[in-house]
Amino acid sequence: MAFSIKIAARLRPFSHLPKTRCLIPGTDTLVEAYPARVVLKDFGGKVLKDITLDVEGPLKDFTVLQDLERGCVTIFSESYRFHILPNGEITYAKNPGLSPLEMQERLSLGSHKKQDWTGIRRRLDFCEIFPLWFRLGTLLDLPERKEADEGIFTLINGCKEAIDAHRPEAVIPAFAKLFLAGFEGMFVPRLVDEDFQGILPPDTPLASSSPLYLLAEGAKLIRSLFLVDSDRGAAILPNLPPELFAGRMCNLMCSSYGELDLEWSKKMIRRLVFRAKKDGEILFHFHSSIKCYRVRLNLRDKGSILTAGELLEMKSGKTYLLDQFEK
Repeated sequence: MAFSIKIAARLRPFSHLPKTRCLIPGTDTLVEAYPARVVLKDFGGKVLKDITLDVEGPLKDFTVLQDLERGCVTIFSESYRFHILPNGEITYAKNPGLSPLEMQERLSLGSHKKQDWTGIRRRLDFCEIFPLWFRLGTLLDLPERKEADEGIFTLINGCKEAIDAHRPEAVIPAFAKLFLAGFEGMFVPRLVDEDFQGILPPDTPLASSSPLYLLAEGAKLIRSLFLVDSDRGAAILPNLPPELFAGRMCNLMCSSYGELDLEWSKKMIRRLVFRAKKDGEILFHFHSSIKCYRVRLNLRDKGSILTAGELLEMKSGKTYLLDQFEK
């Protein structure tokens, strides 16, 4: 019987506010939605489409939904429902015919609250924020940023410093500054904090990089809280902030070794599913308090006990369940 760790929650944040702004997932196209108007722009401010809707207001139940599962934006009210597709086309078809996006790395931190953006912004709970940020950032395909960390990107550097210094208690405060200053609307990245929150000095220079890198680079940093992999093996939950005490990650590509699913609670790894892609050995690095764990190939297998720091021998095509972690 194959092992797997699943994430049932689906990521579809929404807003009821007029002039809601959000990205079409996986693109650099910005949607600005009103009850009777929709504007599509690029990040240079160029208007790609400007559509006036023939409706009589005020409208009830106006909603902008950013579908991070199928990669579109859905806008509806009592009078209409339509979808904005990744290519910018608009369809009124009940089902836009989009297949779910390709299986990608996913994160869940145990939040089951409604994904109403007004509440998410007010609560500032990164158990809600990080899964959305991670999903949006991993859907983008950007070349590596070569510009210096200036302007708003100094806040990215603050997150890096907290992680590199292995100060998990400083991670969420650093990301909170970046989130508040670097985004507006429904996770639309920006170069200037137009809310003037005092997070950056008023004389901070304007960065020259695309603000989309705030999403993409932020997603990579979020990933490094839970997995750091290299040719020498994989570090599991190496920089876990205390606020993120429970969660799951699925479909994590582990260097050239294979693929991982993780589950943790009470700040400690509980299960790890590893799908090997080649023959060889891999070393999993866990928190220093972990002394040993069990490895199984199927649910009826009694398994074997490995001590922390011991190499796991792997065979291509095999799936391994690691559990019963003991301090």
